Amino acid sequence: MTNNAYLDVGKNNSEWYDLGPPWELDGSFGWESDGIRGHVFADDEHSLIIISIKGTSTVLWTGEPTGEKDKMNDNILFSCCCARISRAWKPVCKCYQANDYQCDSKCLQDEIERKELYYDNALEIYEDVFKNYQNSTIWITGHSLGGAIASLVGQTLGVPTVTFEIPGDRMASHRLHLPHAPGAELPLWHFGHTADPIFIGACTGPSSACWYGGYAMESRCHTGKVCKWDTVNDKGWRVDVRTHRVQTVIETILKKPEDFGIPECKQEVDCEDCGLWEYFDPRDNATSSVPTEPTSTSTDNTSSATTTSDQPTEHSTPSNSKTPSDLHPPTGQCIA
Repeated sequence: MTNNAYLDVGKNNSEWYDLGPPWELDGSFGWESDGIRGHVFADDEHSLIIISIKGTSTVLWTGEPTGEKDKMNDNILFSCCCARISRAWKPVCKCYQANDYQCDSKCLQDEIERKELYYDNALEIYEDVFKNYQNSTIWITGHSLGGAIASLVGQTLGVPTVTFEIPGDRMASHRLHLPHAPGAELPLWHFGHTADPIFIGACTGPSSACWYGGYAMESRCHTGKVCKWDTVNDKGWRVDVRTHRVQTVIETILKKPEDFGIPECKQEVDCEDCGLWEYFDPRDNATSSVPTEPTSTSTDNTSSATTTSDQPTEHSTPSNSKTPSDLHPPTGQCIA
């Protein structure tokens, strides 16, 4: 499903995976625009609905119509500060100070609220699907950027979410002031392998493909539970951005259960994002770190949003959602 989210059903795509029964394509969204895209899948009884969101289509290599907006979402959500990497880069905002590792957190928050993010579009898509299937169980999935957006929606609405090879979403979650109740287990499962530099937060620096393509993928810490295949130490894979493709996960991992079982899923501990940066709020008239910009955490649920008043209030948890203890990540391969 995450692979098919990249493909237009109106075209003859040889890369489309036939999911087989009981799954069927129930609808699509965004294919006539240059923004968020994907498909909605359902089982034959429409008791289980899965929203699959497309990830990044690179402008540099494919020229896809969504490429520019994909890159803007990547760079505003997963960079330390406005994708300010060097003087050679065109940042997506101007919240940084000169050439120092200092970032105006209020400015950054204002920019996030001002820009049209896929997160906002995805909330609307979910609400539309929910209106049509109020008695169904709805899950969300996606690969890369699509998976990260799915995760942010899942956190907002308490919707079970399974992702593949996403950049660290914890920093974006804090910047959007999403709720993080201490001790609460979110129904989020992030699958990925250690040879993917985007998933492990290593696609940085002048020698990386992300740098060359203009993507500031600097985040590395994830929310929820991370389900990680250690393909580097266990299988001898080299860290290479080409392993980021969802087809790699499907063809070389999921289709080889004798070599790759379902990995243990657990919360990340002692993870740090953007440790070189200082975030300040000019309203405090002092330079200091602020809670909305995580620096280090010992567990996933020790961090909290800056204020409860900033948390989304217009979206409530759907009545058909199950509690985390009732949910388990699916063991089949269709979602990927």
